[in-house]
Amino acid sequence: MINNMNYTEALQYIKEIPWTSRKPGLHRIKALLEALGRPDKGLKFIHVAGTNGKGSVCAMLDAVLRTAGYRVGFFTSPHLIKYNERMKVNGQEIGDEDFAAVISEVDTAAKKLLSPDNAISDQEEFESPSEFEILTAAGMLYFKQQKCDIVILEVGLGGEFDSTNVIEDKELAVITPIGFDHMAILGNTLPEIASAKAGIIKENCHVVCALQAALGKNVLDFAGCPAYKVESGLQNREVMEVFRNKCLETGAKLHIPTLTRFKKISSGIDGQVFSSAYSDKPLTLGLLGDYQLTNTLTVLEAAKVLRKNGWDIPEEAVSSGLKNVRWAARFEVLNRKPVFILDGAHNEHGINAAVDSLMSLFPGKKIKYILGILSDKNIDAMLSKLYTNADCFITLTPESSRALAGESLAERLRNDGYKAVNFDTPKEAVEHALKNASEDDVICSLGSLYLAGNIRDCFKVNP
Repeated sequence: MINNMNYTEALQYIKEIPWTSRKPGLHRIKALLEALGRPDKGLKFIHVAGTNGKGSVCAMLDAVLRTAGYRVGFFTSPHLIKYNERMKVNGQEIGDEDFAAVISEVDTAAKKLLSPDNAISDQEEFESPSEFEILTAAGMLYFKQQKCDIVILEVGLGGEFDSTNVIEDKELAVITPIGFDHMAILGNTLPEIASAKAGIIKENCHVVCALQAALGKNVLDFAGCPAYKVESGLQNREVMEVFRNKCLETGAKLHIPTLTRFKKISSGIDGQVFSSAYSDKPLTLGLLGDYQLTNTLTVLEAAKVLRKNGWDIPEEAVSSGLKNVRWAARFEVLNRKPVFILDGAHNEHGINAAVDSLMSLFPGKKIKYILGILSDKNIDAMLSKLYTNADCFITLTPESSRALAGESLAERLRNDGYKAVNFDTPKEAVEHALKNASEDDVICSLGSLYLAGNIRDCFKVNP
């Protein structure tokens, strides 16, 4: 019998899931899905892993496929405000009642698995499923109920042992750029991190791997050269070798985006226009930031592969989808006078991309930064990059046990010669930034996704 929760009870249940460490592996999520009748079977998936750009690539693919007329499920993490954001169908978040219903069903299945007379408990010393495993199973249930034609599935962490890697029917695996993040779990070198991400590559599947720039290099600087012919400077060869070897080992088909004929034509706070070998006409991208153009090349290659494999994706769907795509907290303009940009950059790789994009969009402009950082990130490298165009800083403490205290960050910034003031709440930080800025100033909030939702909530924007 299903224990039917209401929405408040479902949220409380999720929050109370113990955060004790669990053995790596897929045995818990497999057992949970088996108890639910394997709702993932029969669904088709695009599986997306990587360090940065996963969400943006997923959002673009979602926009393109929906415009092409498909019923698209979209599973992503983390959420900015509500857990509902993690499960969408055709652009609409799961409703509160549906969320409570699928969580209730998953909870009932999890309790059966943990009962003393369950055979799995004896064989596996079965641990309770994690929060992400519960949400993954709930997402599978919801997408099955909603009869999705295809599900865009973003990896939570890593790849090989991520609970999303339980799926079997994979239309496409997509790897976004690899950088340093979660080293304590994934490894201390880029090849080690890439190996964890490569775990989503399965036998005979098609794999689109983003252009992997060598450290300190901008992919777009090599426009006009087919990536696979660039002898030095562009590709991080060790990372690419990991993915090539995994594809050879599994018989998977590797596809790499091309920079041939790529050219950025224009950019502004309303979007950017570019040309490439993927279209006879210039395309408009609704997302800002040079790094999003790199992500777009990955999406265009993915659409090309899907089309060859029988998916009906007209050129008009690609053009319209990219033009109209929106993705919260990814170089998102929340205000115009002064310009206020919210970006989810939260590691060295992301900060580099965000600062480069700010310098490209606002050449010569010094930026007022609102900044909160987790203590386990490469803070030295992140600050070094921010200093290249910083005017001043407003610091906050992210809502995480791993957060670096905002006042400690402000003190460090002041010691490095920058003006810095700390506030207790995002609302106070935003109000201070806007009050002390002129109309032609640029403010950018970044450093942690744990802050992004509350920062965004200070402005009147759509979810």
